[in-house]
Amino acid sequence: MIYTLRLLAVLLCAILQCRCTFFKRGFVRYGHNDEITDSESDKYFLKWKDDMKHNYRIKTTKKKFTDTSESPCTDSNLTVDCSGLGLDYINSTWFPYDTEGILFNDNGLNTLLNSTFSHLIHLKHLDVSDNYISTIDLLAFEGLINLKYLYLSSNKISFDKISVDIFNPLKSLEYLAIWYLQDQYCDAPSAMFRPLTQLRGLSISTVSHTLYFGPEFLNLTQLSVLKLTGSTRDITNTSFENIKHLSDIVLVDMKSINYIDVNALIHFKNLTSIVLWRVFYEVKNVLPMLWPFRGRNMTEIFARLVTTQKSIPNPWKSGFLSNKDLHFLTDICVEYVTMSYCNIYYITADALGNTTIWNRCLRYVVVSENPLVGSYMALYSLSILQNIETVVVNKALLSCETVSDFSRLEIKDKYFFENMSQKDSEKRFTIEDPVLKFIRLSRDTHMLPSKTVYVLNGTVYIHVSESLASWDSQQLLAEASFEQDITFKGANNFKYIDMSDCGIHTFTGNIKGLSSLQTVILSGNNLNYLSESFLDGFLGLENVYASKCNIDKDFFAMKSDRIFQKTRSLKTLDLSKNYLNTLSPGTFLTNSEIIYLRLSDNLFNDIPFKLALTPNLVELDLSNNAITTLTSEITNLLDWLYSKNGQMKLKLNGNILSCGCRDLTFLHWLNQTLIQLDNNRNYTCMNKDGERTNTLTFSDLESLWRQCWGELFFYIALITLCLYVIGVVLLFLILKNKNFLVSYFLQLLGNFKLHIRSDYKTDVYIGYSDEDYRFPCLELREHLEQVLKLSTFIIDRDLLASIDKASGIVNAMNSCWRVLLVCSERFLKSEDWSMFTMRTAVLSQSPANPARIVIIVHKSCLSLISTELLSAVNDENILVVSEWKINYILSEKLRTRLID
Repeated sequence: MIYTLRLLAVLLCAILQCRCTFFKRGFVRYGHNDEITDSESDKYFLKWKDDMKHNYRIKTTKKKFTDTSESPCTDSNLTVDCSGLGLDYINSTWFPYDTEGILFNDNGLNTLLNSTFSHLIHLKHLDVSDNYISTIDLLAFEGLINLKYLYLSSNKISFDKISVDIFNPLKSLEYLAIWYLQDQYCDAPSAMFRPLTQLRGLSISTVSHTLYFGPEFLNLTQLSVLKLTGSTRDITNTSFENIKHLSDIVLVDMKSINYIDVNALIHFKNLTSIVLWRVFYEVKNVLPMLWPFRGRNMTEIFARLVTTQKSIPNPWKSGFLSNKDLHFLTDICVEYVTMSYCNIYYITADALGNTTIWNRCLRYVVVSENPLVGSYMALYSLSILQNIETVVVNKALLSCETVSDFSRLEIKDKYFFENMSQKDSEKRFTIEDPVLKFIRLSRDTHMLPSKTVYVLNGTVYIHVSESLASWDSQQLLAEASFEQDITFKGANNFKYIDMSDCGIHTFTGNIKGLSSLQTVILSGNNLNYLSESFLDGFLGLENVYASKCNIDKDFFAMKSDRIFQKTRSLKTLDLSKNYLNTLSPGTFLTNSEIIYLRLSDNLFNDIPFKLALTPNLVELDLSNNAITTLTSEITNLLDWLYSKNGQMKLKLNGNILSCGCRDLTFLHWLNQTLIQLDNNRNYTCMNKDGERTNTLTFSDLESLWRQCWGELFFYIALITLCLYVIGVVLLFLILKNKNFLVSYFLQLLGNFKLHIRSDYKTDVYIGYSDEDYRFPCLELREHLEQVLKLSTFIIDRDLLASIDKASGIVNAMNSCWRVLLVCSERFLKSEDWSMFTMRTAVLSQSPANPARIVIIVHKSCLSLISTELLSAVNDENILVVSEWKINYILSEKLRTRLID
C-alpha cells in the first residue's frame, strides 16, 4: 500500500513540478531532511523502491470487485492489489479496463504469458517483483503503451531464454527495476534495453566478471539514475563509456569487487550524486576515483560500509586518511558528504582544514561509525567552514571497546606539538587534557585562521561558523570534562549538539555564547559533578537529554529547581536511568512550557513534582519506578491536563502497583480515564493477599468491591440489625418495667428506699367480679389466710357500709402490700367496677412498690387483658391457670409474688 502511494506521489510531483519528500532506506543523510525537487524525484525513486524490497500496500480501505467476484485481489484508487496472496497464475479479468496500477509482488508466479495485460492501455505501474518468474513470453507486455514503472526484481529470469524484444511495446517506460538474486548466471542482454528511449531510471544486477554497458545504451539519452548491484569483480575505465548522461549512480551490495579503475567515472559529465553502500572495496582506494569531479558542483557523495576490513584496520595503511588521500574530495563543490562505517581510523590535522572550495560549498558532513582516534584539528576545522550547517562525527567508540582519546596518535603527526613553547607546556593543563590539546593544535599548526581558539583570563574562547546549526559527536571521546569556563563566538545559529556517551565527567564550568542552542544531548556521561548554574548560559534551550548520567540524587533532590531555573523555554526533558528518588520543591516552577518529560528507570514512588506547574505537559514517562498508586489529587490533575491540552500520555509500565482494597479509586481511574496509558492499561500489581497479578484482572471493580468491602458492610448491616432488635427489646422492657427502672435509678441517685410488706396495714387486696366471687372469696382467700398466713381485704366483707365504694377501693389498695386481681371473663368484659378496680390498681403502682399488681387469669382470657393493664404488670406477676382451683404450682407462685 505504501508502495502505490509513493508511486502516485512521484507522478503528482512530476505533474505539479513541486517539491516532494522520499525516503531512501540505507542512504541516511545525517543532519538534513530528504527534501528533493521534481528533477531529483526520478533518480531517488528506484533507490527507496528497491531497498524496501517492494513491501508496499495501499493504506486505504479495500473493497472486493462486484463484477469479477472470483478475483482474490482488492481494488482501491484504480490500483489492483494482489500482493502476498501466494498466486501462481494471473487472470486478466481481475483487472478492470481503467486500472492504472497492479501490485502482484510476493507471489508464486512462474511465467508472464502473452497478452495478459493487453487490454490495460491506462496502466502506469506494474510490480511483479519477488516472484519465481523464469520466462517471459514475447508479447507479455503487449498493449502497455503508457506503462511508466516496471518492477521485475527478485525473480529467476533466464535472460538467455527470453527474446531481446520483450520490452519493445514499452515506449513510455521511465523506470525499470530488474535486479535479481546472486545465483543468476548471465546478465540481461544490452540489446534488450535499446527500445527504452524514455528510460530515466534503471536498477540492474550484473554477474559478469568485468562490468560493461554496451553501445545499445547510447540510445538511452534520458537515463539519469543508475542503481547497480551484483557480483561483478572489475570496473574499468570503459565500463560506463556508453551511459554518459547519468546524474546519479548508486552501487549497492557489491561484495565481490576486486578492482575499480581510477578513471572509471571519467565519462560522467553531469554526475551530481555518488552513492556507495555495502561495497567491499577500500575507501582509501575509492577516493582517487573522484579526480574527474574536481572543481565541479555536486549534491552528494555517500559512502557507507565501503571497506574490506572486518575489524579495526592498520591506521598507517588503509585506515589512515591524510591530505593526499582527501585532496580530490575536498576540491569538489559538494553539499553532502558521508563516510560512514568505512573503518577510518585516523584523519590528519591538515586533511580537511585547508580547502577554499569546501569552505564555500560544504553544508553537511557525516563521518560516523568509524573507529576514529584522531584528530581534533580535523574535526574542529569542519566547524569553521563558511557555510557548514551540520557536522556528524560520532560512534567512534564501540560499547565493547576501550579506545584511548586522541593523544596516542596525535603525537606522531608532524604538525602536533612540534613547536610547542616552554610557556605553553607549563600551563596548568596536562598533555592528556583534550581542551589543551585542542587549543595548542589550533595555535601551533597554523592550519586555522588566527584567534579561532585561545585562552584569555582563564576562559577558553572557541570560534565556530555562523552557519553551523548542528554538531553530533556521540561516542567520540573516551574522556573529557567541562571544568573550564568556555565562551563560543559566532554560534548564533547553533541549535543542536549531541555529546552522549563521551565519558565527560565534570560539568562545573560556565558555558557562554550558546544562547541559541535548542537541543543538548548529554546522555551516557557522568553528571555526578554538576554545577547548579551549568545550564544558565543556555537561555534558548528547549530539549535536554540526560539519561543514564549517574546524577547525584542527593544533590538533585536539593538543587533540581535551581538547575532548570533559567531554562524557561524547556519543552523536552529526559532524566531516565539515573536512580533519582525525589526532586526539590519548586522544580519546574519556571518551566511552564515543558511538553515531554521522561523520568523512567528511577526510584520515584510518586510524581515528584507539582503537575500544576507544567500546564502544557502531554507526555509523562514514569515507567520502571517504585510507584504503587496515584492519589485522587494527582489523577484529577492528570485528567485536567488531558482536558486542557486535548491529549495526555502516561507511561507506568514496570512499576509494581498496588491493587488492594485501598486502591479501588485508582484502579477505577485506570479503567475509565481518557488519558493514553501504555501497555494496554495492564500493569503488574500486588493484590490484597500480597500475590502478584495484573490490573486487567480487576477490570470488574464491582466484584473487587464486594471482595474488599462486602464482608465489612455485611457485618455492619448485621450489627445494625442487632442494635435495632436490641433497641426494640429495650424499649419494650423499659415501657413495661418503667416503675422498676425508676425505682432502681432513684435508689442509685438518692436516699429513696423501696417499701416492704411491714409498711402496709394489709397484705393482699383481692379484686374480682361480683358474679365470680366463689373462687376469690372462698378458696383463694382461705389459702392466703390459712396457708400463706397473709391478711386480705375483700370488698364484700371488709368495706364498711358508711364508706363510699369507690373511695373504699382506693383506700384499701393504698393500704395493701399487693393487689391480686382475679381476671375472669366477666371481670375483664362486663362490670364497670371491675374496670374501676383495674385502673385504680394501675395507678396505685409506684416506684416504691413496683411489683404491687399480681394477676390470676384463665388461659382463655389472656387476649381480653387490656394493654393498659399489661403495660403495668410484669410478666412474672401474670399467673395463668387452666382452671379456677388452687394447686401446688399456683400456690408456690402466689407465695413468691405475695410474700417476697
